[in-house]
Amino acid sequence: MRYFFFIYSFFLSGQIFAQHGYPVPQKTANHLFYIQHSENKNTFVYDAIFANQGVLNDSDPVDIYRILYAEEGQKKPLTLTQQKFAYGLKISKIDKNIFQLHLVSYPAQKLTLKLNSNKNPIVQTKLNNKTITLNRVFLKQKDGTSGLSTKIEYMIFYGKDSNGKSVQEKLVL
Repeated sequence: MRYFFFIYSFFLSGQIFAQHGYPVPQKTANHLFYIQHSENKNTFVYDAIFANQGVLNDSDPVDIYRILYAEEGQKKPLTLTQQKFAYGLKISKIDKNIFQLHLVSYPAQKLTLKLNSNKNPIVQTKLNNKTITLNRVFLKQKDGTSGLSTKIEYMIFYGKDSNGKSVQEKLVL
């Protein structure tokens, strides 16, 4: 019975949170996380930028670009509107190789860019009293909103907890 409950719960949570059929961008050595949304499968990718080996670039530690999966998968820079109002980051240096980040569209959710014990770049955030090493974020757009008046219904953060277990946390806005 316990096994059945686990399978049922897993299936149910997958139905609530999964984005079936969405592409997964190719992971690079400097990959941090990516964002997808409910309106199309285009993806916004965040990669770390190093000044030299083991040292993040102080003035510009994150490269942000989009992959237009809806248009044959071209890689393009963010538009000015995307940078200023949606997917751009505000970045503050805290210490050597440690930066506080937040999306320009949601400054309340703080992110921390740093190097892990293997000197690999990671981004962590805290949600529902859990620290998550971020892998991806999914944004559910409110029906009937678009353009600069786009409203987000909820965000789902996917990643790993401090024990390396896969987690997903939903933030209703």
